Amino acid sequence: MSKARVVDFRQEQEDLRGALRQGMLDAASRLLVEEGPAALTVRKVAEAVNCSTTLLYSIFGGKDGLSNALYLEGCERLKRDFAATEPELARTDALQGVWVCARAYLDYARRNPAYYQVMFGDAIAGFIPPLASRVSAWETFTPLIRQFERCMEQGLLPQSSPTAAARLLWAALHGIASLDLKGFYFKKEHPDALFKSAVRAVLLSLKSTDE
Repeated sequence: MSKARVVDFRQEQEDLRGALRQGMLDAASRLLVEEGPAALTVRKVAEAVNCSTTLLYSIFGGKDGLSNALYLEGCERLKRDFAATEPELARTDALQGVWVCARAYLDYARRNPAYYQVMFGDAIAGFIPPLASRVSAWETFTPLIRQFERCMEQGLLPQSSPTAAARLLWAALHGIASLDLKGFYFKKEHPDALFKSAVRAVLLSLKSTDE
């Protein structure tokens, strides 16, 4: 006979709390997408998951805590998207690796518009992520930095700061993603064309830094 399952009450409670927390984050994200920043209130999020505001406060500590949790969740999702490119990165040269990471970033923004706007936009008025959260966000870009390191190690780009190179490309990609999400492009192929031009321009700029 198989042994009866032993219930670990504390683990069950932690699992339930984790599920509630994720459900609240997903509800907050949907509210941002469907109703805009004004809908992101403790009361509306609690109503969306049919729980009390007291429970939400106990998990996040209020709207600022919820906003920061959304920010960090967005970072984790972007980190997972970058991690998913690892098999492809292992098969490509370093310059192509830059392109792979850049595309993963743009695709992430399109698939996660609410999280993207929380992380790098103005979705939540007045919200400034704590320093620790901003550090965590930048660490998300480690795969992109690594591709620039590889380019410099292999002589494909002049020696410079891989971190500065990643920041430069990030700035260009952010502009494209932000305009895309706000609907400024009239044709769906426009952001893709700009994406290719922006990556080429950044790489050309980096190649000419020693001239």
